[in-house]
Amino acid sequence: MSSSSDDNSVRIRDYSNTSNQTEESIKNVAKGIRESSSSVRELILTLTRSGVIEEIARTILEATTAIRDTANEINDIVKDLKERGTIMNIASAVEETTETALDTIQIAKNATRETAPTTVKSKNTKRSKRGSKIKV
Repeated sequence: MSSSSDDNSVRIRDYSNTSNQTEESIKNVAKGIRESSSSVRELILTLTRSGVIEEIARTILEATTAIRDTANEINDIVKDLKERGTIMNIASAVEETTETALDTIQIAKNATRETAPTTVKSKNTKRSKRGSKIKV
C-alpha cells in the first residue's frame, strides 16, 4: 500500500508545480499588459502634445471635403448634361451606331456568302481548263 500512497503524493506534488508555473505565467502576462498599457498611454500623450493627432484629423477633414466638393461638381455637370439633352443624344448616337454596325456586318456576311461559291467555281473552271484533275 505504501506504493499507492507514493503515487498519490507524486501526483499532488506535480500538480502543485504546474499550479505554481501557471500562476507565474499569469503574473507575467498581467505585468506585460500593465507595461503595454503604460507605453500606449505615453505614446498617446506624446502624439497629442506634438499635434500629430490634430494634424491627422485636419488632413482627413480636408480630404473628405475635397471628395464631397468633387462629387457635387460631378453631380451638377451630369444634371446639366441631362437637362440639355446631351445624355439622350449620346445614348441615341450609340444606339444608331450599334444598329449601323450590325447592318454592315450582315451585309458583309451576305456578300461573302454570295461571292464565295462564284469564286470557288471560277477557280475550278480555270484549273480544269489547264488540265488539272482537282475538283471541289
